[in-house]
Amino acid sequence: MKRVAYPFAVITLGLITPACGLFAPAQTNVQVASNAPVPAAPSAPANESAPVDTRKVGDFQVHRFSGSYQKSPLTLTEEVIARENGRWVIDYTLEEQSGSTKLRVRFDPRTESVVGVSRFDGAQELSVPIATFEKLIDRTSFAADSNDGLLASTRGTCMIGASELDCETKSYKVSVGDKVATLSLSRSASVPSGDVTGDITAGDGTVIYRSELVELGNIASPEHGVASR
Repeated sequence: MKRVAYPFAVITLGLITPACGLFAPAQTNVQVASNAPVPAAPSAPANESAPVDTRKVGDFQVHRFSGSYQKSPLTLTEEVIARENGRWVIDYTLEEQSGSTKLRVRFDPRTESVVGVSRFDGAQELSVPIATFEKLIDRTSFAADSNDGLLASTRGTCMIGASELDCETKSYKVSVGDKVATLSLSRSASVPSGDVTGDITAGDGTVIYRSELVELGNIASPEHGVASR
């Protein structure tokens, strides 16, 4: 099962279908193959209006990805740069030990699809295949081999930067190869996308994969969002 986390689109995490957040980028992009059918989401009432797009130029999110699934941690920053002809222009910057990669993505909110991707050669913007963006996002994701059911659901707090938020955390028994592991997902109503952290931990305590939302806000409005840079 492969999913590409398009910019600010809805992400489905295995058996978990979060509420339709308007700001759900690549964070907590844990993919889990399920041994049981996934229940269909209820249909919206015929008279229910479409969600309001609350994005603004300057909105940004920063996610950190770590664990034994790769050699060193990755940091992915997403920033809304502009609105052009009804499309959002979003910059994605992936930082790692060896350097950084920056792509500019044009996203059509009507179809929830990427319609163009470019990279930078100095100040010049050069068009590249959409697959270039998909490969970048793939580096931030990890797929467990099976989901063997819910273990626990608890309510408590979680941190984004210096902000403490009310969160719900659900834990699942999963398999990664021949190892039994635990998938934990934390979500908060205070975050537009809902997703805060997601990790897969082996039975011996080894963190196989971890995704963390570490910063959220608007560069022009420090008071906007959970944290500002």
